[in-house]
Amino acid sequence: MILTTSRDPSRRTRRFAKVLARFMNWRYVQRGKMSLEDLFSNLTENLVMITEIKANPAFLKVYDRSGKELLSLRINVGEIKKVKMNDDFVVFVGDPPFDPLLLGAMPKGKAAEKFVRKVETKKIVKVHDNVLDFLYDGKPVLRIKVLGVRYGGEANGGRRRS
Repeated sequence: MILTTSRDPSRRTRRFAKVLARFMNWRYVQRGKMSLEDLFSNLTENLVMITEIKANPAFLKVYDRSGKELLSLRINVGEIKKVKMNDDFVVFVGDPPFDPLLLGAMPKGKAAEKFVRKVETKKIVKVHDNVLDFLYDGKPVLRIKVLGVRYGGEANGGRRRS
């Protein structure tokens, strides 16, 4: 996946985007003056875009290669720590308010739980009360509170869960 931000992001949003991209094994692309059409015309994989409100990261949106919005998360970002990380796969522990597969992580289910028990990974996202704690080797890297979830890009047709 590719992660980018709005056109002129704040320092905090840029830092959040870079740390999240590194944690999730995504590629961070500086958007600059690229329009959305330019972004989607060259895509070979899904795109994650972080937009902000009042200089803080506020929405995390996932688009497919054609530009169709798959998922929109209204978020509130807490702590952000830069940590050197490896390319381990990411596992969600708990019950996230969305499907982690949309973010390129292990899907929910019994098969994933069995797999996680057999294979060690340093990248774990603990989910509790709509709070996502991103842990690397047991140490906190990010904390995100999910305020709202919308599937699909339709104003009323997407499924919502808060």
